[in-house]
Amino acid sequence: MDKNLFFQAVINFISNVHSSTHFLKKDARSNKITPQQHSILEYVFFSKEVTTSQVADCLNISLPNASRELKKLFKLNLIVKESNEKDRRKTTISLSEPGQNLMLRTFERIQKNFWKQAEELSEDEMRSIISSMKVLEKKVFIPY
Repeated sequence: MDKNLFFQAVINFISNVHSSTHFLKKDARSNKITPQQHSILEYVFFSKEVTTSQVADCLNISLPNASRELKKLFKLNLIVKESNEKDRRKTTISLSEPGQNLMLRTFERIQKNFWKQAEELSEDEMRSIISSMKVLEKKVFIPY
């Protein structure tokens, strides 16, 4: 297979995923937080524990901006910070119980949007999609 054609197909797929993600998240985010703060909470939700520099790297924002947004989320009681006992300069960030609850409510709204879009899927199609996603995760979108 022509590698350029394959790459273009992957880029088109990624573009479609981004469009679908926008639809799925539409009106799902709490009005109490900004889109960037939501992205941070989502990252922490899936990562469980992160550092400020990991947040900055993942969201492609500066360390001072990440620190400022995390401070706001801390004041809203949506995250907790825990200092490393061996090195007090290092802090891990995780979701607080209210932060966890906020994200769970958000994902409930996302799930409702998802089923509006995917309500016609058969059991076989769902199994096929899961199988395809596993191949993509193993061969193309390898988590690091």
